[in-house]
Amino acid sequence: MAASASFAALDLLLLLSLCLIVISLKPMPTNGFAVDLIHRDSLRSPLYDASLSAPQRLRAAARRSHARAELLSRTLSPARAATAPSSDNDGSNNGSIESEVVANNFEYLMTIHVGSPPNKILAIADTGSDLIWTNCDPCQQCYQQDAPLFDPRSSSTYSDLTCGSSPCSQLPATECGGVDQQSSACKYVYTYGDGSHTVGNLASETLTFQTVGGRRVNFPNVSFGCSHESQGTFDRHSAGLVGLGGGPLSLVSQLGPAIQHKFSYCLIPSYAAAANSSANLTSRLSFGAGAVVDGRDAVSMPLVDGEVQTFYTVSLDGISVGGEDVDVQGGGSGDGNIIVDSGTTLTYLVPGVLRPLEAKLKRSIQLPIVKDPEGLFELCFDISNAASDFEFPEIALRFGAAAVVLSASNAFVRQEDGAACLAMATGSGLSILGNIAQQNFHIGYDLQERKLSFAKTDCATTSI
Repeated sequence: MAASASFAALDLLLLLSLCLIVISLKPMPTNGFAVDLIHRDSLRSPLYDASLSAPQRLRAAARRSHARAELLSRTLSPARAATAPSSDNDGSNNGSIESEVVANNFEYLMTIHVGSPPNKILAIADTGSDLIWTNCDPCQQCYQQDAPLFDPRSSSTYSDLTCGSSPCSQLPATECGGVDQQSSACKYVYTYGDGSHTVGNLASETLTFQTVGGRRVNFPNVSFGCSHESQGTFDRHSAGLVGLGGGPLSLVSQLGPAIQHKFSYCLIPSYAAAANSSANLTSRLSFGAGAVVDGRDAVSMPLVDGEVQTFYTVSLDGISVGGEDVDVQGGGSGDGNIIVDSGTTLTYLVPGVLRPLEAKLKRSIQLPIVKDPEGLFELCFDISNAASDFEFPEIALRFGAAAVVLSASNAFVRQEDGAACLAMATGSGLSILGNIAQQNFHIGYDLQERKLSFAKTDCATTSI
């Protein structure tokens, strides 16, 4: 009888263990999952400054936007070749990686959990970068961050990757040497355009996400950078970065089949007049089936293979104002002439496109033109005496057969002095569709079908 009781107890223990294993796996919901995407100027952000007005926050965002746009443009210039790895280094990738972002010029944050047990990290979410990284203990020369450092020694799922691993070979540059170092730890040096840098080990780890519905979803064996040195203009409120770009080491590329190669976001207005009423809300970042953009008003366009794999590039073929075409010059049409970037606030167009657009707007709007005191905005109108029923004309961007129609809140921003300014500026050799133009659109990226989709929606109330 004692033996029977022992076997019964053992069976019960095995059953409970099996249940715990099944529960711990937490497979991704079949309809995908969504997480909060926090704008740095929202009430949910640790960077929120209550002493600033919405126009003041906008002007700070415009300054960050100009700096970021300049750097993005530089990555596509011949000067980029100067940072490329040498081809005669015995097969190694010695050197540093120059990232496509300025370390502190970010707009959105997201929460991830790293390791087992999960360690909560607030990180920059960036579609213009690939590497996922966080500061790790020990960190000899790291910027001061509010959150505790991630200690890889406390995680049961952490594993350093070697120089001979496939993820290490996908880094543009490493400190790996020749064949004799293939079993050595893969060390990276990631240098940002403003001189900031992060140095550490490329490792494999489990990432966990707290979904909007309150569920936790985890993904094992994700390659990420465990930084042991980070200095520069990093903000103490963030503890790392989640790359959402198109390169092989980005989060969306690594999750791949698990999210059906799809992700999307819906950005709530950050600086429009109505933004104060939704300041405590967050935008949504969705993965998998929930990232499908469909419906009667949805439009799609091909993603084009651009010069830099990280960027999401499409082809702008034309622009219209109030239904009338703009006679654009060079740069107004062609394959891969504009990138879509959530981390850039304003939209940037090359002069041959922006100048004809501005001329068309001046003829259409016919309000007094005023200068922006800092020169942050290139075209501003005095709307203080405009008629009560005045409305800015719609601006339609044409991508092949698809037209993305920008409402007034996507194209113009109001200032404190009674002016309204075009939320577009001159691009230095590169056109960028910024996040003001993307707000209140459900924007989906299908990386397998290589297409980008837009659907106009109210991102503050949608259940995406």
